[in-house]
Amino acid sequence: MKIYALIHGVCGTAEGYSETECYFHKDKASAVKDQSQWLSVYTEAPHDEVIISADRDEFLIVRNDDESDVVILRIVEVNPTWDTGRDADNVIAEWFCWNQMDNDPMYEDAGDRAVRHIDGISKGNYLPIDMGLIQESMEWLGRDSTIDLEMYQEFVAGVYYRSHTFIDADDVAIHCYRLPKFHGGLNTNTKRREIALSEDIDFNEVHEQHKQFSK
Repeated sequence: MKIYALIHGVCGTAEGYSETECYFHKDKASAVKDQSQWLSVYTEAPHDEVIISADRDEFLIVRNDDESDVVILRIVEVNPTWDTGRDADNVIAEWFCWNQMDNDPMYEDAGDRAVRHIDGISKGNYLPIDMGLIQESMEWLGRDSTIDLEMYQEFVAGVYYRSHTFIDADDVAIHCYRLPKFHGGLNTNTKRREIALSEDIDFNEVHEQHKQFSK
């Protein structure tokens, strides 16, 4: 079953780059509505221009061109594997990864992991699971990157105990968002994990604010 991710944040490594948010929607109409509401908020405030992408569902709001202050609102179609039927009851979590440096989903032009742009929607085909995400993070960092050990420990902890985790190192800035299981129930293991995630105060505050905003 397809779901839709709305990316909302600054472009690149401008101030606030670690705070990029991702809201998941069950259908495109809901994602477009959410995107339009955010666009209205930004266009009501002073800004230089709005750039509309011709080949994807994306708006770039240039708040201050001289300071490279640009906000992105982008819808990405996501196709979870573990979200339907009996698979929806599995504790396995899938992750949507956003390359903050490139303002794109990860794995673009990477064979079977490619991101394709079809009918104006970006399609992220590769969604790593927990251990896969940690393995991918090693590839992102490579041998020559340096990262604070505590920061990497925080990233790994986020994989298992939060709905969002972020890796920030030399020339690497990648947000990872845990996909919700919209289309199934919960078994005991999944419930236990959901309880842990429900204790993620920052995540809950952000989404409670978003819930109120979307009404």
